[in-house]
Amino acid sequence: MKCPTCHTHSLQIVSLDTGLIARQCSQCFGHWISSENYWEWLDYREQQQQQQRSHLTQPTHDASNMLSISDRLLPVVDNATANFCADCARLMTKAKVGRGLSFYLDRCSHCHGVWLDQNEWENLKQLELHHQIHYMFSSAWQFSVRQEKVARSDRARTKIPQKTPA
Repeated sequence: MKCPTCHTHSLQIVSLDTGLIARQCSQCFGHWISSENYWEWLDYREQQQQQQRSHLTQPTHDASNMLSISDRLLPVVDNATANFCADCARLMTKAKVGRGLSFYLDRCSHCHGVWLDQNEWENLKQLELHHQIHYMFSSAWQFSVRQEKVARSDRARTKIPQKTPA
């Protein structure tokens, strides 16, 4: 299987999460997740959550939530070039993630496998977005990403510059 970014044949099987098998490039450290593996993992994850809800455990306090988003995220080198699917070699489409993340994900429009550049999975997981990848390519999600960008630029335009003391 060929890496969509490096074009090497070194994608090796890894576990991204309990029940989620992916392939990782040993050169660029990107991850290929087949659509089938992702949907099976979502089903598995839902079953696990239902079991946890039935046991009603108390939520634990997580100090990492007190850090700002930028303090928790790993650096991402987003591949800006067009990529071809690792499974079927068709051209993949890009979708901006949004929700405080500035990178794009790549998905094959034929087999729906997803390519994640280095650290993208970790950042998605950190922000609890890793189980919503399938939504990120929808027109509704992309509309909200554009609305988020407009709101940010509106806030920046209306900010009154502070005078510096003389």
